[in-house]
Amino acid sequence: MTSYRSLLTTLAAITPIPLSAHETLPPGIWTNTEDAYFAEEEGREKPEWVGYEVSEDGKWRSIDAFRKAQSDWNRGRIPGLSERGESGWQVDNSELRKARDFFCWVSVRRFANKADGSPDWSFVRNLPNFDQGGRVLVPGEGTAPDVTIRMRNVTWARGSRNKPSLVLYIHKEDPVRAESYSWASPNSRMVGVNLRWAQASCSRALSQAEAP
Repeated sequence: MTSYRSLLTTLAAITPIPLSAHETLPPGIWTNTEDAYFAEEEGREKPEWVGYEVSEDGKWRSIDAFRKAQSDWNRGRIPGLSERGESGWQVDNSELRKARDFFCWVSVRRFANKADGSPDWSFVRNLPNFDQGGRVLVPGEGTAPDVTIRMRNVTWARGSRNKPSLVLYIHKEDPVRAESYSWASPNSRMVGVNLRWAQASCSRALSQAEAP
């Protein structure tokens, strides 16, 4: 017969121990976009891009810039995760930053005009995005160009005099070099761009504390 103490030992072995606040990222999306972007300019080795989505109950999974899962949900510590100095987080010495959620709309001019000869436009809205390297693909489905929008909350390389900016990019075929981009204050709730053939706008999702 199994003793009471043996039963407790068995239960302890199979019951996950909750991580403390110092061992796990707060809920949300985290990436090292800004740390990776200017690493070489600052004379550092460029780290591999990483992104994580952390749930309210402490589970995490790896994601790509399109917010597509690259792993199953996991419990336990993210490999290489540690606190960064007095505040913040890092993975293998690459700084992680928490993203803010945005919802975007995109409108692209179609290849063919309307029957009356006026321009015809596609339009999609409520596209979830995030401002730490997040991307959203908007397929043209053969009637318009495929478009990808990308967002960053840019902080420049050490020594730069440029000011931090919330940036919205539009990509057509090249995933690295954008067709164009626009920027706003890093704390702006909205940023938009109009290229004549493509338009987009992204608005920050308000937290309960910010909601009117």
